[in-house]
Amino acid sequence: MARDRKLRSLSLTGLFLFSILLSLSLPASTVSASNETTSGTITGTETWAGVHTLTGDVTIAPGAKLIINPGATIEFPNGTHLDVRGSLCAGVASCGASSNAGPAMRINLRWSEPVNASATGECYGMSYGNQEIWINDPSCSEGVLMRSSIDLAETGLRYVNFDSAWGIPQYVSAVGEFRYGALVLDGASPTLTELSFNQINTSSVLTTNLAQPSFNGGDFAVGIDANTGIVGAALQIYSSGSSVSPFSLSDISLTGTNNGCGNRDNGRHTIWAENSFIDIDNADIQSGDFGIGLWTSAGSVTNSAINVNCNGIDLNGKKAVGGTSFNFDISNNEITTVDGAGIFSAAGALVDITDNEIGGAASGSGVAVYNSEAHIHGNEIGPIGGYFGLWLGGSYDVIAENNSIFETSLTPVVAGMYSYSIQAASRLYLANNSISYDGAGTCSSDTNWGGQFSCPVLHAYLTGVTMYDNIITASGTADGIRAVGSLLDIQRNSFDIQKTGAVIKNYDSGYADSQQYGSLAYFSENDWNQAESVYNVTKSSVTAQSEYIPSPPSGEYPVKLSWPDQEAWPDNQFQGAIIPTPVKDCNNCQNMTPRNFPLGVSMDNNSTVFTFADLTNLDLSKVKIATQPTHFAVQVSRAELVRFQTLIGGEKVSDALVIVEDALGNDLYRVNSGGDGFTPWIALPSNFHLDFRGLGGGDNPDGFADDEYEDSCSDGIDNDGDLIVDTADPSCDYSAGTRELSLYRYTAYRFGYGYYSGEFTLEENSLQETANLENQAPTVIVTQEDGHSFRRIVNITGSAYDGTLANSYPTDERAQWDQGGYVHEVQVRNPFTGSWESAEYAIDTSGVDEGKVTRFNRPFSSWYYSIDMTGMAGEGDYTFEFRAFDGIDYSPVVSRTIKLNTQPPTVFVTSPSSFSSHDEGSVIFDGFAQDPYGCPEDCNSDIGLVYMDISGPNYQVTSPVQTNEDGTWGWEWDFSTRPRELTTYTFTIWASDSDFCIGEVDECQPVTLTLTIDNRNSQPTISVNQPISGTRVPSSTDTSLSGVARDFDGGVTRVDLEVRDVSNDYVTVHETSTGEFSEEGEWEINWDTTQLRHDAEYQLRFRSYDGIDYSSWVDVIITADNPPNVGNNQPEFSQSGWQSEIVLYCDTESISVDKCTTVEIDLNEYFSDIDNDIQFMSVYNDPSIDSDDIYPLVVGVGTDGIARYDPADMLFYVEEMDAWTLNNVIFIATDAWDSKANSLPVTFRVLPLEFTIQEPNQTWVYSEGIAIYSGIGLPGKQVSVSIGGNPVNTTVVQEDGTWELGVPASRIKGESSIPEFSYAGQTTEVTPISKGEPTSDSTSMVVVIGIVVLTLAALLVLAFFTGFIGIEVEDDEGVKQPAQIPEGEEWWSGEDSNEITEEETGLERYEDHPGWLWDSESEEWIPDPDFQE
Repeated sequence: MARDRKLRSLSLTGLFLFSILLSLSLPASTVSASNETTSGTITGTETWAGVHTLTGDVTIAPGAKLIINPGATIEFPNGTHLDVRGSLCAGVASCGASSNAGPAMRINLRWSEPVNASATGECYGMSYGNQEIWINDPSCSEGVLMRSSIDLAETGLRYVNFDSAWGIPQYVSAVGEFRYGALVLDGASPTLTELSFNQINTSSVLTTNLAQPSFNGGDFAVGIDANTGIVGAALQIYSSGSSVSPFSLSDISLTGTNNGCGNRDNGRHTIWAENSFIDIDNADIQSGDFGIGLWTSAGSVTNSAINVNCNGIDLNGKKAVGGTSFNFDISNNEITTVDGAGIFSAAGALVDITDNEIGGAASGSGVAVYNSEAHIHGNEIGPIGGYFGLWLGGSYDVIAENNSIFETSLTPVVAGMYSYSIQAASRLYLANNSISYDGAGTCSSDTNWGGQFSCPVLHAYLTGVTMYDNIITASGTADGIRAVGSLLDIQRNSFDIQKTGAVIKNYDSGYADSQQYGSLAYFSENDWNQAESVYNVTKSSVTAQSEYIPSPPSGEYPVKLSWPDQEAWPDNQFQGAIIPTPVKDCNNCQNMTPRNFPLGVSMDNNSTVFTFADLTNLDLSKVKIATQPTHFAVQVSRAELVRFQTLIGGEKVSDALVIVEDALGNDLYRVNSGGDGFTPWIALPSNFHLDFRGLGGGDNPDGFADDEYEDSCSDGIDNDGDLIVDTADPSCDYSAGTRELSLYRYTAYRFGYGYYSGEFTLEENSLQETANLENQAPTVIVTQEDGHSFRRIVNITGSAYDGTLANSYPTDERAQWDQGGYVHEVQVRNPFTGSWESAEYAIDTSGVDEGKVTRFNRPFSSWYYSIDMTGMAGEGDYTFEFRAFDGIDYSPVVSRTIKLNTQPPTVFVTSPSSFSSHDEGSVIFDGFAQDPYGCPEDCNSDIGLVYMDISGPNYQVTSPVQTNEDGTWGWEWDFSTRPRELTTYTFTIWASDSDFCIGEVDECQPVTLTLTIDNRNSQPTISVNQPISGTRVPSSTDTSLSGVARDFDGGVTRVDLEVRDVSNDYVTVHETSTGEFSEEGEWEINWDTTQLRHDAEYQLRFRSYDGIDYSSWVDVIITADNPPNVGNNQPEFSQSGWQSEIVLYCDTESISVDKCTTVEIDLNEYFSDIDNDIQFMSVYNDPSIDSDDIYPLVVGVGTDGIARYDPADMLFYVEEMDAWTLNNVIFIATDAWDSKANSLPVTFRVLPLEFTIQEPNQTWVYSEGIAIYSGIGLPGKQVSVSIGGNPVNTTVVQEDGTWELGVPASRIKGESSIPEFSYAGQTTEVTPISKGEPTSDSTSMVVVIGIVVLTLAALLVLAFFTGFIGIEVEDDEGVKQPAQIPEGEEWWSGEDSNEITEEETGLERYEDHPGWLWDSESEEWIPDPDFQE
């Protein structure tokens, strides 16, 4: 039972643990509150449904989420708002709502009215930076604020109605002010569907800070607050959208204000976008003052209907990011205005206006462009009840094509705002348009037209107009063109008008000394249907050709010419002179010459000129010349049609520019060739006519230039360029029927093709001239010179140009003229290419577009060619060829022979070896390098530098080393300046060639050395030679102190001296230094010792200094010898013959009193005194040390001046014989005046010894040999040997304590004898010695040998397996032989065998010592070689 309970307990425990684990592992379901928060912050997920009443502001925290289900109504207290920082999902099923909201299930956000309307709201005093608002309305700050932190995937609004929200203030950095909106998107970019706004005080929507929302559908309205200062557009869009993701509005409806169009009427746009990217599609602006305002913005307005009182769309400025400008596209819209312009563009706007229907404008124009660039295509403009169809002013650049302009109240096209007298370079390109006008409008300009005039179809004012292929219909009294000081290019147009075709005049402001601008016009192939007059020209220049001139009504003339002012000439400073209107407002401003303008922009500044050619139904009699101040004031030029054909190599060249000049160098035309190589026909004057009194008399001037002699011989112009004018020119011979003919020069040129210049004389017929262009070949330049080295990949660079290249150019045009073309390609023949047909191509790195040449750049201004030759070729020299092609010709070929490197070099270091140590201040490196380039003849020729990369503590440096021609190299590293320490440095060494491993290891295999560098400073040393410590120093003004100071790793720079008074607490009495040294380090200090106290001891302390460290102090104790009798002479010490050390010996085993050798020194030989008054001599005892206190006790100096030392006397003081040595014993001689002199120190070195006997190596001796015994004993003692009581030999121990004697074999009794040695009363027996070589027992010997062999074998095995020794087996052909001891003489015998007599040797023979001879010189017995038993 208990067991069952235990099992159940275990089961329950397991179940409990399992449940815990299961709860931890399973995901938790989302907890969502419902209608919980009424104020404060939502931090989780919450759902609002039904009617939910708030009590204050609500914030959705980042990461939190609020879901509002369809049909919900959220009641906001007055002055509160919803701040969305997390997610807001309102009526969107995909992000969590119960379903998608729709028209029948809308979400209502409703704000209540204030309880106290006079209360002050939270906006009062709100500030940002230095901007403050003082709005006291209690409702201020109502609405929804969505921030950039929202989760877009969980956020969306569908069918949400904002009701009675005042708006939230938001500081907008783009304008530096506060703006207001019911829905504020601060960087937020949600998708918003079918929002609606009702009774909003300020604006429906306000966006800023790169918000990129998408609005799909919805109703928006301009605010209704009585304080118009806070009311903005229905949508205020600031700094929103991007070029990739613009702000998007589609299918929306907007309602605006109805306040008026004046500046003080407080009219508002329905949409206002500033500094934004915005796309608006299918918008419906049902009413309002202004439609859409676009300030410095880009994007589009498409497929929209705009019905407003004032301007439909206003554009101001263009959107630019960096150097890129973005345009605005307005297309497929219906724009109807009550009073304002349909589209107004100003302040540099960039706009495309396409396929729009524009009408209304009772007080404006269809499209107004001011200081902007506009492309106007395919629009229907009209009816316009106010002014003009196109109204262009300021500095504009407009292209208008394929438009229909109709039913305008006044002039259909006004180019230049003459009514405001605005002067600016501008131009209009007007082509393929249909323009109709009833001609009923009346215009006015006192300055230009003297008052009112019938509005023309086109009015040009100080501008440029290109007008091609337009159909113009005008009834009433409208002229076709009126132009004031303009450049006109009018071709192939159909004019169906009732009055004058073109009224052309100069611009005159009416102010004295002001510059007048004449009009310069070119007309060709125009139809002038029903025109009563075609050209009326005043103070301008007109060229007309290839037209039919209708016959005028009676009293009218088809061409009227006049110059109503005085003649402009030097005497009146050319007052009234005319020049063409400027085409640029500044040097760097855009050139506004009319597009395709054929004429040279120059004119005769003193004449009205009419040039005509091929004008049907016109002759000189129909050209009416008004009264003029001089007959030169009006010129009629009869012209011929001329055209040019451009060829190169017989091939037609299209788009070639042909510039035509007259004989005086004035530019007349700039025309281009067509696809057939021909230029258009142009009119060049062949004769010049003036209305004046001719040579034959007559009624002249008569208003016509058709009389005899009114030709080129009387026009005042040098027409043929011979510098002779009119009748003075021999060509003017009326009797011969000749006159001055016109000479023309021309230049034909097409960029990329060639250049040609020529000239011709024009007679009275048409002319076709051919220009054969000549191309100048290009030039290619290679940057690298021959021998340039490459590493596997050959990368050759260079440049190329066409024609002629200057260092700099003032303009792009000048650069294009000089170069004449551009390089199309640079071809490369590498070493593996057989012909140019299979050549490869260089890569253009200029960065410019193909064919574009500017003053700064051109194609192939830089190029490269790269080829990877890895595996294709070995190291060596290879040749590449290059040539450039400009589309016509090739440049000369340029070749380069390059060096190819494919393998890195190898470096070898011969010294030092790695892990070596160095302490001498530098390390010398030696080695060599190898490289395959140039092999086999010239190997290693490409070796460059060897690099030494040194790495150590706080040290990293790479040093290049120059190599020798054969690849060897050497370098010394001086480490003496490194820190004074012992450390390790790593040396990484590699070699380089032209391409590999230059300054870095790269692919090289470096040699790495680890060196121990001992740069520790060796402490300098110092020794003192004079004075010697313990000596007396006589007083002198020039006492010399000297010694030697050395430094083993540098040099000693100074020696310091300190003198201290020993008896006066070692106070310092003198300090000095010296820095003078001999080459051996010797130094000397001269010291004045006359002030020292007599018999006083002084401590002299010396040390040396090497610039880093000091040596240890060396102390010398001296006694000053400065007696009061200054006339006394100090004793003197002579060191001649003085020994610094005397060696004495003591027998350690001896018990006799003479167990030691002794020494005696006669001090009289060394001390002397001139006064001969030495009183006594003694042993010096240095009171500063204890070690010499015993010296006077054991070293005696007798009255005879003899100093004696017997080491045995030390036994009384110390038993240890090792302590019997006396170091640096100094003797003192004292005279009668107590003046003293010290000896040099002498050391009595006592060497303990024990009598020893060294027996021979073997215990037998040859029968004729001698057994030699040696040993150690007390010098002077006798050593004797005897055998059996019989003396055998005797010797005396040498001074160095060694002895040696021999025992002849002849004295050995029997087979063996025991030698007995006698020494100092002691006898010692040694090992018996036998005579003759012994014979061993063979069995015993075998046993011994066997034991030895087994022992050795065992030892060898043990050593091998324990690793103590290793065995190395060598295969040798021969068998090793044991060393042979040469036989012959005994080792002790000489080589000479000549007999030597006893007299010659000094040997003595005694009968009691048979077999022995006595050597009296060595005092020992030696064997008698002649002894026989």
